[in-house]
Amino acid sequence: MSLYRLSCLVIATIISFILITPQALANETAQARVNVSIEGVSGRAASNVRNRLSIYAYHQQTAPGASRLRYLHEMAYRDIRAAVTPYGFYQMELDSSLELRDGVWQANYRITLGPAITIADVDIQVTGAGANDSTFPNLINRLNIRPNAQLLHADYERAKSRLRSLAAERGYYEARFAKQELRIDLESYTASIVIELDSGPRYRFGKVTFTEGHLDNDVMERFVDFDSGDYISSNALLELQLGLSDSDYFNRVEVQPLWQEADDEYRVPVEIDYEPILRTNYQTGIGYGTDTGARLRFDLNRRWVNSRGHRFNSQIQLSEALSSVAGSYIIPGRRPQTDQYAVRGLWTDEDTGNTESERVSLGVSWQTQLNRTQRILAVDWLNERDRLDGERRDSSFLLPSAQWTRVHTENRLNVDDGFRLALTVRGAAERVFSDADFAQATLSAKIIHRMSERWRFLSRGEAGTSMSSDFDKIPTSLRFYAGGDTSIRGYSYRSVGPRNDMDEVTGARHLLTGSLEVDYEFRTNWRFAVFVDSGNAFDDIAEPMKTGAGFGLRWQSPIGPVRIDLAHAFSDPGDAIRLHLTIGPDL
Repeated sequence: MSLYRLSCLVIATIISFILITPQALANETAQARVNVSIEGVSGRAASNVRNRLSIYAYHQQTAPGASRLRYLHEMAYRDIRAAVTPYGFYQMELDSSLELRDGVWQANYRITLGPAITIADVDIQVTGAGANDSTFPNLINRLNIRPNAQLLHADYERAKSRLRSLAAERGYYEARFAKQELRIDLESYTASIVIELDSGPRYRFGKVTFTEGHLDNDVMERFVDFDSGDYISSNALLELQLGLSDSDYFNRVEVQPLWQEADDEYRVPVEIDYEPILRTNYQTGIGYGTDTGARLRFDLNRRWVNSRGHRFNSQIQLSEALSSVAGSYIIPGRRPQTDQYAVRGLWTDEDTGNTESERVSLGVSWQTQLNRTQRILAVDWLNERDRLDGERRDSSFLLPSAQWTRVHTENRLNVDDGFRLALTVRGAAERVFSDADFAQATLSAKIIHRMSERWRFLSRGEAGTSMSSDFDKIPTSLRFYAGGDTSIRGYSYRSVGPRNDMDEVTGARHLLTGSLEVDYEFRTNWRFAVFVDSGNAFDDIAEPMKTGAGFGLRWQSPIGPVRIDLAHAFSDPGDAIRLHLTIGPDL
């Protein structure tokens, strides 16, 4: 080969390398993915590093341009340092690398943290009217920022937030921080905190005014739990807002303290503006339950009958097993959001296959709220006609009763954690318009606990006991039965209890049932459950317990859980698998 041809070949090869190699490299880089490895940190610090590390946004993603990726890699030390200092780590070393291997950009960061900085001094002061308010020292003593503790920036910010919240709750409208300093001394490697809250004056409630509306002013005033001259409390305002909103009298409610109109004595007028809700509400529904069969329901709710806030409610239900007509005339009490009086009536016709009865009751009740517990005191006259032992019976009882119910949960339609407790006692005396002496107590409880993100544990129990001078005269509605959707699944409704010679369930003096259940959320709003129920309705404690178990499906619908269960009655091996369907809140 001539020297000329050899020179031309070398030049062509160089030109080809210059033109083709960068394009091939660019194609390879454009198709590369990014893998980011972080070592040396754990827990919340590791989460914060992942959030603050800019290059981590491309983890397991297609890489940006090579220059952009190298720039993000160069910023890693700054990002990581900003991520770990809020946890008190002001000394750190970083060993990092970035290289393209087999079409993958591998970014490695090995973090070596120094000791966490500690708090040397904490100086928190409250000046102004709040200086003599004992709630501030009580709060300060409970804060997580104290000498010799590890510095956590979140604790410092949380301390300021709690001080501000307490000032707002206690009526210090003008509260502000005169000083808020977090000082870091890297030479002594300690931190000092200085916070000075100037509370300003403490405001009081002034006059409360209401817009003209459908309720008399004195009725509206009974919603207000504070007096003019009381120190302002944000909780009191919030409870007033919620009480009015939940009362079902109003379509819109606004509780507004008029801070700019405070007088020289720091009294703040409060204005309540509202719009009435639609006066009459009608509801109809078609449903099905394995205890009651197909059912049709119609409700009429007269939200206010007059300007005194009186109400009227009525319900009609028709079903295969239970039909009823009920009505209540309700009068708001001293505190309308929790207190009310009612005159009520009920007619019921029930035929479950195990029991057959028709009853009429008339009564009065007083419902009130005791702290977090709802109490209902009532007196009802009951006339019942039923069939037992092949004979028709007619009985009458005057029944005073008391019921205490407490429900604790953040959301009754979708419960993560919570409980429900209820106690009912009632009785009658033969000398007072009753066919026999009678006393009864029933205690029920249900607990729900979230064990993990997807698992919940549910447990419920019910116990009851009766005493009577002549239990044969006690009507079926006052006796205990077990079995059904909310009792012992696997058994039909009210099928568990003492039986007579005609194999009729006669109802029992005592009741004891319990249930254990675990459910798993396999997809959003859908759960799979397994359960075991056991118990009995009995006259003799020696009677064996009945047990049922099975599995089910739960759907968290917009109106509450829908539960479908298949259960088998293990204490009666001849029974087939039984379907149970219920709709309603867990608590």
